[in-house]
Amino acid sequence: MVDIFNPQISVIAKGLEGKRIMIYGGNNLGKTKQATRMKKPFYLPFEKGINAIAGVPYEPINTWADFKKVNKQLTSVATLEKAKSIYNTIIFDEVEASAKYCQRYINSVYGVNRIREGNDGYGLWKEYETEYWEEINKLTGAGYTVIFIAHQTENKDGFILPKGDKRALEPIIDNCDIVVYVKSNGIDDEGKVIKSSAYLAQTDEFFARSRFDYIDTYIKEFTAENLEAAIIKAIEIQEEKEGIKAVEFQQQKTAYESEKIDFDKLMEKIGEAGEKFIDSNKAETLVEIVEKHLGKGKKVSDCTKSQIEVVSVIYDDLVDTLKELGL
Repeated sequence: MVDIFNPQISVIAKGLEGKRIMIYGGNNLGKTKQATRMKKPFYLPFEKGINAIAGVPYEPINTWADFKKVNKQLTSVATLEKAKSIYNTIIFDEVEASAKYCQRYINSVYGVNRIREGNDGYGLWKEYETEYWEEINKLTGAGYTVIFIAHQTENKDGFILPKGDKRALEPIIDNCDIVVYVKSNGIDDEGKVIKSSAYLAQTDEFFARSRFDYIDTYIKEFTAENLEAAIIKAIEIQEEKEGIKAVEFQQQKTAYESEKIDFDKLMEKIGEAGEKFIDSNKAETLVEIVEKHLGKGKKVSDCTKSQIEVVSVIYDDLVDTLKELGL
């Protein structure tokens, strides 16, 4: 049962494991190249960004269905441990293209040509938004370092921000610990390209951010090594200044997980609680609680495993009511 009087205490995980990072900017700034230099990468090419980069493990992504199949292997209980033993970093390249793939998938599911044509003209925006969010949520919750790559665009005021459909951008940006804006430094006097710089805090010119208070907000030379070093240094400074101790990612993940519920055991406990109501001539109260959550005439015994959340709420209400009745 939930107990706010014995809460979990938030912790910070050391290293890059489990971190979510968005890298965005103009073309040919080294976004993809540097991402592929992170530890043990696996590349998801919604956009063909590794044509000039050799030696990077990847799986062709030509449809949203391709991504769903790959994402299942990356995140499902049956294959997660094996996948994480091989890959540390998942590179999602790039956001705008992935959104278009997802829209085409939703169109095919509902037999329409465009999102706005579905649902009797009201559009399938909610279905698209939900589909995209669910797959992104699986990926970002699996414990990899996930790097999302995006192009840049400008709003009507000239403010620079990541490019893409807002329904795709929002679940990514909301999940990201860091949004990095990569900016060109042009060429030197000999005509050679100067390495790009990275910004990790918003200015009047562009959007960027970090959840780490002590991180360097400017990386003069944008490289995978320098970005990783900035994150690690920020956590170390936080440990020193705030007197905390960073933990391994698995400890952090465990702290944020809800208690796992076994459906069959839960149904057994509900049966036991129900018997107490009946034995105490409180059957009407039992029915009221169940129908409040399931509807008139519905029974808990008719619930399936897909309804485990509502069943768990019913159980909590039954237990609380028994306590109030002194039973």
